[in-house]
Amino acid sequence: MNAHEPVDGRRARRQRSREAVIEAVFALVSEGKVPPSADDVAARAGVSVSSIFRNFDGLHDLQRQALERSQANFAHLFVVADADEQRTVRIRSHVRARIELLEAASGLLRIGRSRALDHEPLVEGLARLRGRLADQTRQRFAAEIDQLTPAEAANLVALIDATTSPEAFDLMCAAHSRTSRQIAKTWIRALDALFARWVPETEEQT
Repeated sequence: MNAHEPVDGRRARRQRSREAVIEAVFALVSEGKVPPSADDVAARAGVSVSSIFRNFDGLHDLQRQALERSQANFAHLFVVADADEQRTVRIRSHVRARIELLEAASGLLRIGRSRALDHEPLVEGLARLRGRLADQTRQRFAAEIDQLTPAEAANLVALIDATTSPEAFDLMCAAHSRTSRQIAKTWIRALDALFARWVPETEEQT
């Protein structure tokens, strides 16, 4: 029993170090350091640069794990509990969830997009995220999507996700100086108009 304690202690310290490094990435990205350097991460986490490379398979691996952790941290924002509500309610909750997610994770997503071309795990991580976002759209707006042909339903889901995508959020923030509140109002109006054109409301939906 005692012989295992040093091994267990080292494993626990290594896990704490990994957690501290990932949290440091979150903190630095939220402060606008995109991407954070190994020196920045090590200083914020209180570890050595060499320990980062002992615990992770390079910066790409660290960024991938931080991206995956973000999906776990914000899992509640992917939950659809209002599929039976009026369309206006669902549109607003959809936009609120997207804005909250992108406010917290847009920096990590930007890193993922910039590094995805030369790092396959980041490609896979972003693909999983986009799949979850599309699934959320299908669940929340199933009442409207079910009225369409498969091709039109796919087009509608794609357009909703493009309108409320991380890329659209970054563009509106950086190029057009829109605040999160302004973006939310704009997206709500856009989705209201989109649905009114594609799937007019029935009496049951009003």
